[in-house]
Amino acid sequence: MKLTSPKNFSSLFASSVAALGLLAVTSQSLHAQATHTTQDWAQTPAAFDDGESLRDFQTRQRSALSLLKGNPELEKSVKLSAKVTAESRTGIRRLRIRNFQLLSDGGRETAEFNLAAGSWPSVVSALSSAVAGDFLTQASLKGIPIDSLEVIFTSRPGSAPSQTTGTQVTYPRGLAYTIFVESPASDQQLEELRKTVERVSPVLNLVTQAQNIGHGTLVLTPTPAQREGKVLAGLREFLEDKYAASQGAVPPEWTKDRVAPKRDDSRPPLRAHVKVEGDTGIRNIRTDNGNFQIIHDYPRYLGGHNIGVVPEEDILGRMITCLTHIYEIEASKRQVVLDTLELEVEGTLTTRLGNTANPPVYKDIAYRVNIGSPEPKEKIEALQKAVEAICPIYNMLKDSQPVKGTIVRGPYTAEKEKAVGN
Repeated sequence: MKLTSPKNFSSLFASSVAALGLLAVTSQSLHAQATHTTQDWAQTPAAFDDGESLRDFQTRQRSALSLLKGNPELEKSVKLSAKVTAESRTGIRRLRIRNFQLLSDGGRETAEFNLAAGSWPSVVSALSSAVAGDFLTQASLKGIPIDSLEVIFTSRPGSAPSQTTGTQVTYPRGLAYTIFVESPASDQQLEELRKTVERVSPVLNLVTQAQNIGHGTLVLTPTPAQREGKVLAGLREFLEDKYAASQGAVPPEWTKDRVAPKRDDSRPPLRAHVKVEGDTGIRNIRTDNGNFQIIHDYPRYLGGHNIGVVPEEDILGRMITCLTHIYEIEASKRQVVLDTLELEVEGTLTTRLGNTANPPVYKDIAYRVNIGSPEPKEKIEALQKAVEAICPIYNMLKDSQPVKGTIVRGPYTAEKEKAVGN
């Protein structure tokens, strides 16, 4: 691999930005600028407190669940799948789940473009959405009215030996959530709801119970070592820039005295805030990482509008966005030439979502990686082995870890969150 000068990234940056036009337009709709007010983004102004309540959605959801009761379709297993492509010159991870597309990206100091949240905050977002969605569903089933529902999910990444391989791995640990709820239900009813969620939630069980996720299937397609004629810059040039960034290079648009942003260690580095919207039940999630927005929704047969993915499939997709990112990092560090990189994951839910008598659990999770490269197969196999040994989300799902949950009455406020202290 030809090395890029450590003074700055490739001069192809400008053309890369132009090539990002479509992705940037897509991302702009998902990326909200952070504000510096004291009010949290999800707090409802007093003037709008008389709007639609979640009770309206619960009525429709309970009706939908009642219609499903006893339906043999609920006992059938469901295949979940997702695909991630490393986008050529930019290296952006484009995640496709059904008809939905989501981006995963990193900061400019690592030669990426900061167009979307990374895999770690996105996983925490999926966990927050799962808690909110399952809590609301169980409340609807039991006839417990909910007037407002928000969930804060936090994690403090740490390093420890993998439970399956013994390799030292850093990934999201210290998983904790707080449910902020307005409801006339008793404290005992709400606590029983929370415990039920932890017992039946497929996503929470995915992280609290060790998963048998095996070695990925590798498909290698040879590509020319030397490209002839004029060709567009691609993934191998992105990896050159990523190597240069690891050696101290800075983006060409940065001034000489600008330094990479430092993490604020005064609060958990991973945090997601989900608000369940009144009347629709849509889960509107924001991450602290750049204040990016993610939408999760229920399928129509569960009373939703099907305008977003469900957390059960999103969390599998985030596993392979993380694997893709680690492939990029390790390939650049080892100077392994890659021209194409695409990962696919499949998993099965034992029963269909909405099956409350026999809640679904995951099985048969497996991934495949498709790589185009001029490197020998032995070198690519060594790369894959190194990636699987350290990939955070891949190892997070293979291992098991506890999740701590708390309920707080009333709408979310920063003061209440601070008092809980997760």
